Amino acid sequence: GSQMLAASLALLASGGPLPPPFPPASPAPPPSPPALPPAPPSDPCSDDPAYALCSSADCNCDDPRNKGCGCDYWRGYECKDGGFGWNSEREKADLLRACPVACTDVVNPCPPPPGPPDPPPFPPDSAPQPPPNPPPSAPPSP
Repeated sequence: GSQMLAASLALLASGGPLPPPFPPASPAPPPSPPALPPAPPSDPCSDDPAYALCSSADCNCDDPRNKGCGCDYWRGYECKDGGFGWNSEREKADLLRACPVACTDVVNPCPPPPGPPDPPPFPPDSAPQPPPNPPPSAPPSP
């Protein structure tokens, strides 16, 4: 009976007539380059080092105390109300956009740079230990 078994196994293994070969695939068109989003006018995560308002009569870019009338000049201050030569809405908008880090009133959308990971919290002690009792003092002798 083993020949019969071998014959049926061979029939199963061959799988019957083969399907017709697939037609050759037409060459795929070359992939189009991905469309890059337009670059933002300034990096929202850092101050624009090239920004300066030298055209203003109120801020002299040549005066070293004015730090170039750019973001450093505003570091630590609110910028939305302008002033110091930043008087037009356009100048104030440019200032806010160029100096998101220096201006204290810009909500910075960027996560802070990753710092060291927080140390794991200490496991709570199983039970707070009461302070050791002082040794009982001997009663004063009469």
